[in-house]
Amino acid sequence: MFDALLKSKFYLRCKSEMKMTMRRMEIIKRKRNAVQKFLRNDVADLLTNGLYTNAYDRVEQLFADQNLSWCYEFVEESCVLIISRLSSMSKQRECPEECMEAIPTLMFAAARFADLPELRELRSIFYERYENHLEPYVNQEFVKNLKAHIPTKEIRLQMM
Repeated sequence: MFDALLKSKFYLRCKSEMKMTMRRMEIIKRKRNAVQKFLRNDVADLLTNGLYTNAYDRVEQLFADQNLSWCYEFVEESCVLIISRLSSMSKQRECPEECMEAIPTLMFAAARFADLPELRELRSIFYERYENHLEPYVNQEFVKNLKAHIPTKEIRLQMM
Protein backbone atom coordinates (compact mmCIF):
# COMPACT_ATOMS: atom_id res chain seq x y z
CA MET A 1 0.00 0.00 0.00
CA PHE A 2 2.79 2.40 0.88
CA ASP A 3 4.86 1.34 -2.13
CA ALA A 4 3.01 3.90 -4.24
CA LEU A 5 4.11 6.69 -1.89
CA LEU A 6 7.71 5.61 -1.45
CA LYS A 7 8.75 4.09 -4.80
CA SER A 8 9.50 5.74 -8.12
CA LYS A 9 7.28 5.61 -11.18
CA PHE A 10 9.90 3.43 -12.90
CA TYR A 11 9.82 0.92 -10.04
CA LEU A 12 6.03 0.68 -9.92
CA ARG A 13 5.51 0.38 -13.67
CA CYS A 14 8.31 -2.11 -14.07
CA LYS A 15 7.21 -4.27 -11.15
CA SER A 16 3.60 -4.47 -12.32
CA GLU A 17 4.59 -5.37 -15.90
CA MET A 18 7.06 -7.98 -14.66
CA LYS A 19 4.42 -9.61 -12.47
CA MET A 20 1.96 -9.73 -15.37
CA THR A 21 4.68 -11.21 -17.60
CA MET A 22 5.45 -13.88 -15.02
CA ARG A 23 1.77 -14.85 -14.76
CA ARG A 24 1.47 -15.12 -18.53
CA MET A 25 4.70 -17.13 -18.67
CA GLU A 26 3.17 -19.81 -16.41
CA ILE A 27 0.33 -20.30 -18.88
CA ILE A 28 2.68 -20.37 -21.86
CA LYS A 29 5.02 -22.81 -20.11
CA ARG A 30 2.18 -25.27 -19.47
CA LYS A 31 1.09 -25.05 -23.10
CA ARG A 32 4.63 -25.53 -24.43
CA ASN A 33 5.23 -28.51 -22.15
CA ALA A 34 2.04 -30.14 -23.43
CA VAL A 35 3.07 -29.56 -27.04
CA GLN A 36 6.54 -31.01 -26.44
CA LYS A 37 5.08 -34.04 -24.69
CA PHE A 38 2.75 -34.59 -27.64
CA LEU A 39 5.64 -34.27 -30.12
CA ARG A 40 7.82 -36.71 -28.16
CA ASN A 41 4.98 -39.24 -28.01
CA ASP A 42 4.31 -38.72 -31.71
CA VAL A 43 7.96 -39.38 -32.58
CA ALA A 44 7.95 -42.49 -30.40
CA ASP A 45 4.76 -43.76 -32.08
CA LEU A 46 6.17 -43.11 -35.54
CA LEU A 47 9.36 -44.97 -34.67
CA THR A 48 7.42 -47.92 -33.24
CA ASN A 49 5.35 -48.14 -36.42
CA GLY A 50 8.45 -48.04 -38.62
CA LEU A 51 7.72 -44.61 -40.12
CA TYR A 52 11.30 -43.39 -39.76
CA THR A 53 11.07 -40.65 -42.40
CA ASN A 54 8.05 -39.09 -40.73
CA ALA A 55 9.71 -39.34 -37.31
CA TYR A 56 12.85 -37.73 -38.74
CA ASP A 57 10.77 -34.76 -39.96
CA ARG A 58 8.83 -34.50 -36.69
CA VAL A 59 12.09 -34.31 -34.72
CA GLU A 60 12.88 -31.07 -36.57
CA GLN A 61 9.67 -29.58 -35.21
CA LEU A 62 10.51 -30.83 -31.70
CA PHE A 63 13.99 -29.28 -31.98
CA ALA A 64 12.53 -25.88 -32.93
CA ASP A 65 10.01 -26.08 -30.11
CA GLN A 66 12.71 -26.92 -27.56
CA ASN A 67 14.78 -23.92 -28.71
CA LEU A 68 11.76 -21.66 -28.36
CA SER A 69 11.04 -23.07 -24.91
CA TRP A 70 14.61 -22.29 -23.90
CA CYS A 71 14.02 -18.68 -24.99
CA TYR A 72 10.86 -18.44 -22.91
CA GLU A 73 12.73 -19.82 -19.90
CA PHE A 74 15.46 -17.24 -20.43
CA VAL A 75 12.84 -14.48 -20.50
CA GLU A 76 11.38 -15.80 -17.25
CA GLU A 77 14.81 -15.98 -15.58
CA SER A 78 15.58 -12.45 -16.76
CA CYS A 79 12.33 -11.20 -15.24
CA VAL A 80 13.17 -12.86 -11.91
CA LEU A 81 16.63 -11.28 -11.96
CA ILE A 82 15.28 -7.82 -12.76
CA ILE A 83 12.58 -8.04 -10.08
CA SER A 84 15.23 -8.92 -7.51
CA ARG A 85 17.35 -5.91 -8.54
CA LEU A 86 14.50 -3.47 -9.13
CA SER A 87 14.99 -1.38 -5.98
CA SER A 88 18.65 -0.75 -6.78
CA MET A 89 17.77 -0.05 -10.42
CA SER A 90 15.26 2.62 -9.43
CA LYS A 91 17.86 4.43 -7.30
CA GLN A 92 20.57 4.65 -9.94
CA ARG A 93 20.48 6.00 -13.45
CA GLU A 94 22.89 3.44 -14.94
CA CYS A 95 21.98 -0.19 -15.48
CA PRO A 96 23.41 -2.52 -12.82
CA GLU A 97 26.16 -4.83 -14.05
CA GLU A 98 24.20 -8.00 -13.27
CA CYS A 99 21.27 -6.84 -15.46
CA MET A 100 23.36 -5.79 -18.45
CA GLU A 101 22.34 -8.90 -20.39
CA ALA A 102 18.81 -9.43 -19.08
CA ILE A 103 17.40 -5.99 -19.93
CA PRO A 104 18.52 -5.76 -23.59
CA THR A 105 17.52 -9.38 -24.17
CA LEU A 106 14.01 -8.62 -22.88
CA MET A 107 13.91 -5.55 -25.12
CA PHE A 108 14.98 -7.74 -28.07
CA ALA A 109 12.38 -10.39 -27.20
CA ALA A 110 9.57 -7.82 -27.05
CA ALA A 111 9.44 -7.58 -30.84
CA ARG A 112 9.53 -11.35 -31.29
CA PHE A 113 7.02 -12.72 -28.77
CA ALA A 114 3.52 -11.63 -29.73
CA ASP A 115 2.04 -13.71 -26.92
CA LEU A 116 3.81 -11.56 -24.31
CA PRO A 117 2.42 -8.04 -24.87
CA GLU A 118 3.78 -6.93 -21.47
CA LEU A 119 7.28 -7.16 -22.91
CA ARG A 120 6.47 -4.31 -25.29
CA GLU A 121 5.53 -2.13 -22.35
CA LEU A 122 8.71 -3.17 -20.54
CA ARG A 123 10.72 -2.32 -23.65
CA SER A 124 9.35 1.22 -23.63
CA ILE A 125 10.00 1.56 -19.87
CA PHE A 126 13.61 0.40 -20.30
CA TYR A 127 14.09 2.51 -23.42
CA GLU A 128 12.99 5.64 -21.51
CA ARG A 129 15.51 4.82 -18.82
CA TYR A 130 18.52 3.42 -20.73
CA GLU A 131 17.78 4.17 -24.41
CA ASN A 132 19.71 1.87 -26.75
CA HIS A 133 22.99 1.88 -24.82
CA LEU A 134 22.53 -1.77 -23.82
CA GLU A 135 21.85 -3.16 -27.30
CA PRO A 136 25.29 -4.82 -27.70
CA TYR A 137 24.70 -6.89 -24.56
CA VAL A 138 21.84 -9.01 -25.99
CA ASN A 139 22.42 -12.70 -25.22
CA GLN A 140 23.72 -14.25 -28.45
CA GLU A 141 22.52 -17.75 -27.59
CA PHE A 142 19.02 -16.29 -27.22
CA VAL A 143 19.28 -14.71 -30.68
CA LYS A 144 20.59 -17.98 -32.16
CA ASN A 145 17.78 -20.05 -30.63
CA LEU A 146 15.13 -17.69 -31.99
CA LYS A 147 16.38 -18.09 -35.56
CA ALA A 148 14.70 -20.89 -37.44
CA HIS A 149 17.49 -23.24 -38.43
CA ILE A 150 17.35 -26.86 -39.42
CA PRO A 151 19.08 -29.24 -37.01
CA THR A 152 21.93 -31.34 -38.37
CA LYS A 153 21.45 -35.02 -39.13
CA GLU A 154 23.43 -35.92 -36.03
CA ILE A 155 21.18 -33.84 -33.77
CA ARG A 156 18.06 -35.33 -35.37
CA LEU A 157 19.30 -38.88 -34.93
CA GLN A 158 20.35 -38.19 -31.36
CA MET A 159 16.91 -36.78 -30.53
CA MET A 160 15.21 -39.81 -32.12
